[in-house]
Amino acid sequence: MTSDIVLPLGLPFQKLNDYVEIERRSMDTYRGMNRKYTPIQYDTVTGGPICGGRYVFDTWENVQDYFRWTQDELEFEPGVKFWDRAMFQQVDKHIWKVIGAHDFTHVETHGVNRFERWHYTAGAADAKRILTEAWPHIREKAMQAGLGSVWLLDQPDEKQIAIMTSNASAREDNDVEAAQRAVAKLAAMASLGELLPASLGLTTAFNRTSMVFSTWLPLSRQKKGAPAINPMSPPLPFPDVPAQEV
Repeated sequence: MTSDIVLPLGLPFQKLNDYVEIERRSMDTYRGMNRKYTPIQYDTVTGGPICGGRYVFDTWENVQDYFRWTQDELEFEPGVKFWDRAMFQQVDKHIWKVIGAHDFTHVETHGVNRFERWHYTAGAADAKRILTEAWPHIREKAMQAGLGSVWLLDQPDEKQIAIMTSNASAREDNDVEAAQRAVAKLAAMASLGELLPASLGLTTAFNRTSMVFSTWLPLSRQKKGAPAINPMSPPLPFPDVPAQEV
């Protein structure tokens, strides 16, 4: 599942970070969740924050159910469904079928994400076959590029394809200038979408590179490890809420 959210111009980052950490404690317990990356960047025109989520689940059924739960049931404000909150000024969300996903480095080192989407004109069955054939080449190219992770995703009902990539190490990004270089490096990389065949009939829909300020780790929490990490803190502030007991 992926979401991209436009937030109010005046929302302080510290408040957003605290919201995410508090709400994680109700949301990452949902069955089947493997992880969630929470990206943050600021609109180059308005300066307003842009947030969202990049989730992995173990089954298609579980991600469908989570999507339904957040849309139809979950409330942090009485009578207001999760996605209908006033601070979510614009929301773009999708669930995806995973063609392939691979971590080249540990999840806690993934401090920057790049997320790209394309519309396609090929038939859904043909697209799945083409993507399945392309996946080994995309994974190999991602490894050669020194990336931390890569996902290849398909949404046949919407006829969209997505690629999510992460950088290999947040440990080198512990000051503002280093973080800026890390974001710029991933954003400037040649798109792995260039490996997708022209027969898919692709049209670019979305391309965004962001720092990750919170990564949820429900599998770690279940084993009494860290429930979440903040891979870009520093330079970003840590959450300013009491630590969760595990």
